[in-house]
Amino acid sequence: MCILFQLPIVVYFLTKAGLVTPELMRAYQKHAIVAILVLGAMLTPPDPFSQILIAMPLLGLYQISIFISKRVINKDLKEDQIIKSNG
Repeated sequence: MCILFQLPIVVYFLTKAGLVTPELMRAYQKHAIVAILVLGAMLTPPDPFSQILIAMPLLGLYQISIFISKRVINKDLKEDQIIKSNG
């Protein structure tokens, strides 16, 4: 479970490598919600309340990951514009 909480860090590096974009993450957001709910069902006892207690932080981490990816893209674009204007 603790590996799943590294999602924002993994997304940061994947965005820096150009493999993930915020648009891609938004496009697959519905798929991610289903995957998170299935994962929550597998990790918890057969209780919907426990499943939701596991899924909510993971959904929040997914949203934070989208935000981080957007910030990385914007920062890279801003740096490129500064380099082009100076060079």
